[in-house]
Amino acid sequence: MKHPIVLLFAAAFGLRLAYALFDFPVPPQDTADYDEIARNVLAGDGFVSRENWFGYEMRSWRPPLYPLFLALIYAVWGYSHLAVKVVQALVGAGTVVLVWALVRRLQPDAAPLAGVLALVYGPLVAICAEVMSETLFCFWIVLAAWALVAAEGRRRYLLLAGAAIGLAALTRPVGLLWLPAFAAVAVWRGRGAGLRQCAWVAVALVAVIAPWSARNAQVHGAWVPISTHGGFILARSNAFEPDWRKDDGWGITEAFFRRLPTEIERDRYWYAQGTAFIMEHPGYYLRLVGERFVRLWYFFRPDYNLWFMMVMPFSLLGLRQYGQRGNYAYLSSFIACSIFVFSTVLYGSTRFRLPLEPLFIAFAAAYLSAVVRRWDRQRLLAVLGLVIGGNMLVWWQQEAARGLALSTLNLLHLR
Repeated sequence: MKHPIVLLFAAAFGLRLAYALFDFPVPPQDTADYDEIARNVLAGDGFVSRENWFGYEMRSWRPPLYPLFLALIYAVWGYSHLAVKVVQALVGAGTVVLVWALVRRLQPDAAPLAGVLALVYGPLVAICAEVMSETLFCFWIVLAAWALVAAEGRRRYLLLAGAAIGLAALTRPVGLLWLPAFAAVAVWRGRGAGLRQCAWVAVALVAVIAPWSARNAQVHGAWVPISTHGGFILARSNAFEPDWRKDDGWGITEAFFRRLPTEIERDRYWYAQGTAFIMEHPGYYLRLVGERFVRLWYFFRPDYNLWFMMVMPFSLLGLRQYGQRGNYAYLSSFIACSIFVFSTVLYGSTRFRLPLEPLFIAFAAAYLSAVVRRWDRQRLLAVLGLVIGGNMLVWWQQEAARGLALSTLNLLHLR
């Protein structure tokens, strides 16, 4: 069984590396901040950024793992985004193998299809060419999923899962959602045994995160488990004009830094501001929740997401058929927890949806593998032709389709 894994890994790496070498333009994102932290770490200044913040030090604004990942690459190869993309192509190829291994645990006959879908799935290929945390985060999320599915109560797998969740959280804090998602299923099914399993996952999770939390306590003199970014996201996502509606949102003025010069002051201010808005305007907040839920599934950003829209019909059917069966329940629980938090607390970005897409691929592969056995070839080809052909038509006429989608959202007051 080693040869299919090697072949899958090599094909995934080659495709991702080829895409990265084309050097497609990427919109400005958080790369500059990650880069500055990595350079400061290598220069001996510590984990800090200043350039984007008017000279004010930001020592816990970003979770640590991705900037440290960049620092390690730069220490070995020098400052090179190409080197980052090559390493990320390796990580992305590892994610493809993990998707195959995950589905092999769940439904062995669906594993080859899941591997092929993850191999060629456009968004998972493209993120390897961006100097952003998505590639690393997706790897930890799928590793945690595989370990939790493989565990079956075995301690070493539960500890591996907890470590993977901790590393995911140190990449992006929403990785912590794996713990309540797993607990909801494990405790419901196993009661005391489920609690013990959750305890082992939590032990490894805490062990991974604790050193960074201790560092933050020393730096700030306050309890900061991972980052000081949470209050900002809460406040700016929950307002009469939230930043996710603005083309130039998410900025912080120099005057605000002068008013509240420390990270802890700003973080507490934003948490209080966001919480107060939700409590004082519950009706408007619920409207924002609805908008964010729709925004999470938006399929034009910036272009028509052909891959996502071709996979999603089968993913939804797979969720309906398998979502509560066996260990599939852990995946559906994590998807549900994530969507709930993205809609109610965060801002429903398609960036948040992307790490769920390997799990959507797992459900799509399970459904398609089952119908191949039940349907005759003519029916199967007709359905696949309809989905692929319909999406190709929308992709061809995407400007008109985008206008129609935006008009509909405006009509329903969801934009």
